[in-house]
Formats: sequence, C-alpha cells, structure tokens
Amino acid sequence: MTNITLEYDFNDVKTQKTLDYILSLGLFRPVNTIASIDEFISEKRKKLDNDLKNYLVDLSEFKFNRDEANIYE
Repeated sequence: MTNITLEYDFNDVKTQKTLDYILSLGLFRPVNTIASIDEFISEKRKKLDNDLKNYLVDLSEFKFNRDEANIYE
C-alpha cells in the first residue's frame, strides 16, 4: 500500500466536501484523524503562546473612562 500526503486548507468547505467524497468511495482510508489535527493545532498554539509571552501587558488595573474616550480634540 502506498501513502499519499495532501496539504490543504482545513477550513475550506470545497476541500472538505471533496475529501469526504473521495473517502466515501471506499478506495482510500485516512491515516491521520481529526485528533491528530487537533494535536497539531494545540502544538502550534503552545508555540505561539511561548513566542508571545514576552509581549503580554497586564491590564488588570485598567479602567475604561468613557468621557475621556469621547474627546476628539
């Protein structure tokens, strides 16, 4: 059995429908499941959080002043 690796936009509706059709034929079976995609997204999110942790700003003491925000001068 030979493996085929596809790179595609996971959020594209046409792509999802096409893949569903191909899999419905019964000639192919997916090796990677949604769980592995979730793990991939989780790893990307962890990396991004790690990269951005130096840029966090503490807004716990911030208070929005509506009157000051409406001054357009």
